[in-house]
This record gives sequence, structure tokens and C-alpha cells, in this order.
Amino acid sequence: MGNRVVILGCGPSGLAAAKAAIDSGYRTLIASHTDEPSIQYGCQYLHAPIPGYEDVPHTTVSYHLNGTTGQYRLKVYGSKWPGKVSPEDFIGDHDAWDIRETYRRMWRDLHHHPLVGWVKTIPIHTGFLPSPVYDYNPDFIISTIPAPNLCYFQGHNFLHHVIYASGSTNPYPAIEDEIICDGTTDHDWYRISRVFGYSTIEWSNEPTNGETAVRVRKPLKTDCDCTPSTFRVGRYGKWEKGYLVHQVYPEVTSILK
Repeated sequence: MGNRVVILGCGPSGLAAAKAAIDSGYRTLIASHTDEPSIQYGCQYLHAPIPGYEDVPHTTVSYHLNGTTGQYRLKVYGSKWPGKVSPEDFIGDHDAWDIRETYRRMWRDLHHHPLVGWVKTIPIHTGFLPSPVYDYNPDFIISTIPAPNLCYFQGHNFLHHVIYASGSTNPYPAIEDEIICDGTTDHDWYRISRVFGYSTIEWSNEPTNGETAVRVRKPLKTDCDCTPSTFRVGRYGKWEKGYLVHQVYPEVTSILK
């Protein structure tokens, strides 16, 4: 009955956590309020491959900035975020692995893995975990679901920023494997990209030019320390800006050791 892990959430971070758990020899239950794969909006790719999926499509992306990082920070976040922004870390050329293909393969493989079970639960809120989580008798609970769902104290803060993203496989005026960030007033968007055949435009305000866009809540930071026995990983799990999906696997491996 030992060596059991429950993973909360079945997005890319959740499946990367599950892959780390089974590779560490743990029976794993993936618990989520949905049994459908999540949709990745915005400019998405892996900065390092998930172990076992190194053969997914790989490319070199070119990251550019129009204007200054200060202009870009103000355009995207206003006065809400004084810290680093992505152009400060990623300007220039760097490696990229296809996150959507990685996720598709992990979804397929983990549905057929003998050490993995899946359960659809009621939505989690105010820190109350559904009974299937406890019935599994786990040694560890690892959460990748949005951190506010595990919070049971109303005084905690979850700083976030709302952006709007429009993406498709149809070509936008962007060059393949190129990401352009814009801090100027020349464009209403702040980032345009085309990576692995998927084009994206992102705005800090809802577009008024008739473009259909999805509202996305981007975590920045939190002071929540509820449910301390549950390990939080992933950007939404930690509610931490700059946390990338490829970081989940080594962190979960370290937790389980």
C-alpha cells in the first residue's frame, strides 16, 4: 500500500508531475475535476524536454524586443509588477521543445500506464480535497491546480494579471520560430509569436479591433501558506511568475526522494 502519490490537476504540469512520480517508482493517481486535456493559450513551449519525451519536435526560437524592458513591463503590467519580465531572461536565440506535442503524448501514455490511475472529482475549493484523494491513501499529495483553490483563509492575497490571447494554426504576420515583444505604442499587442506552427497574439487589454481573444489569468505571487502538507508545483500550483513547466519534473523527483 506504500509509495503512492496523488497529483491534483491534469494539465501539462500535472502530467509532468505524474511522469516524475512513476519514474520514481510510485503508484500515481491523477485527480481532476475534468477528464479532458487542457488547452494551452499564449506563446507556449518547453525550455527543456520532459524526460522520456526528448524526441518531440525541437527548434531554436528567436526572441526580440521593440522598445525597452521598462516600457514592456509598463505596457503589460502597468504598476502591478515591478520585477523581471520575460525579455530580460529570453532575448536572443534559445532552444525550444514542443509543449503541445509533449502534452499529447503524456496524455496518451499515462492513460495506459499500469502505475497510473485517473479519477474525476468534484471541483476543489477552500482547501477541501475530495474523498478519492484520501481513499487512495497517498504518501504525498502534489498539487498543480490554481493555488486559490487550496486556500481556506480569506485574508491571503493572490496577485495576478489578466491578459488576452488569440491563437491558432492560421498564419499571423509572424515569422516561424520568432517571438516579438513590443513595449512601444506602435501596436496594441505586447507579444506576437509563431512557434511549432502555432501563432499567437497577446494583449494586456481586451482587443477592440474585433479580434476574438481568450481571457487568461497569469499568476504573479501569493502569500498563501494553507494546506502545508500538500506540495505545490507548477506556475498555477505555486502561483509564481516565471515558473516553467520543465521545472516540475525535477522538483517532484526531489520531493519524492
